[in-house]
Amino acid sequence: MVETRAQHRKRVTWHKVESAGDVFRDILSRLSVKSIRTAKTVNRYWHGSVSSKSFATEQLAQSRNKKPSSYIACPRVDSAMKLYLLKPGKSKFSFRHHATVDPPGRTVDHHYMHMISSFNGLVCCINQLSDECEEDYQIWICNPSTEETLLLPRGRPSLWTEPSIGVAYGPDVSEYKIFRIFSVGEKTYECEVYSSGTGAWRSIGSVLHLPMYACFSPHRSGHVFAGGKIYWLVSLEDPGVILSVDMEERFGVVELPRYSTDLREEDGITVGGTYLINMGGSLSLVVLHADYFDVWVWKEEAGWVLVTRDDFPFMDDEIVLFVTSSEKEILCVTGTHLWSYHFNTRKWKRKGRPPTRFVNPAVFPFTESLLPCNGGGRLEGR
Repeated sequence: MVETRAQHRKRVTWHKVESAGDVFRDILSRLSVKSIRTAKTVNRYWHGSVSSKSFATEQLAQSRNKKPSSYIACPRVDSAMKLYLLKPGKSKFSFRHHATVDPPGRTVDHHYMHMISSFNGLVCCINQLSDECEEDYQIWICNPSTEETLLLPRGRPSLWTEPSIGVAYGPDVSEYKIFRIFSVGEKTYECEVYSSGTGAWRSIGSVLHLPMYACFSPHRSGHVFAGGKIYWLVSLEDPGVILSVDMEERFGVVELPRYSTDLREEDGITVGGTYLINMGGSLSLVVLHADYFDVWVWKEEAGWVLVTRDDFPFMDDEIVLFVTSSEKEILCVTGTHLWSYHFNTRKWKRKGRPPTRFVNPAVFPFTESLLPCNGGGRLEGR
């Protein structure tokens, strides 16, 4: 078949683009993950161009630059974990089904799955295992955009109570640690850590506290990663306690801010209205009261600082099931609506109804990426 002049110009142009490797990779890094995965099938050169850790890092940076931020939502504990992508629109979120996580290696004896963390385009999810005297989880790292899943090896048994799990990540984009606090006897707890660098668990000794169950959460693994540390709520009784651990595996304790004992019960810290969030890289605490809310920020030198006290517009029958944050925004998830509060405008906006019924939801900021689940340098999969 004779090549037309237009086809010749197009072929020569693309050859010039491919020859300028940095420019070519920059163009590809701006595409969606779905488009990049399709590009890998064009030829060997295209496949190699998008299969390195450096390209995955560049793609992640480009994805993070897309504003405003998106969220990933797991509406409920389910046998197959359905994840939805929430993209902010002019007035409401747009919802679309992003992935269904039902990895191989699970049997009918493995209980329902739930998402506990999102970082760098990966999510950490757990599904419960149990027998007569031990409670445990399978722990999975998943990339819902590439459909890759990684089952972590089993840790040590936890006696009589389920373990608590927290996820830390960085400074390298492919580096993460999973901390697992478990029971070895009556009110005796230890911790082990899984590193993406070693692919194995390692014991780091005893821990004074076991994190508490969060309201409406089906597990003890509710946590936030902020400023290089994981934080879990341990107790809300005065003085309330937060347990922390950093990437160097050093544990610490932070007391919750104190409210006057003369206040009404609903004007203090309550089980159903206390949430840890990451606000601008700092540990922050959202306390919901009867018709208003407080936001506290933890300062290493000054302690807790009250930065916001404002009204909220929720109806009496709207129960807040989950609270998360992204940059200058707080997102509250109720059974019927999504509400966002922006600190610059100090206004609440109703951002639409969930696409499906939210029962015990988990919602986190999310950006699509090509990063492998094992933290490795080469990218596998389709």
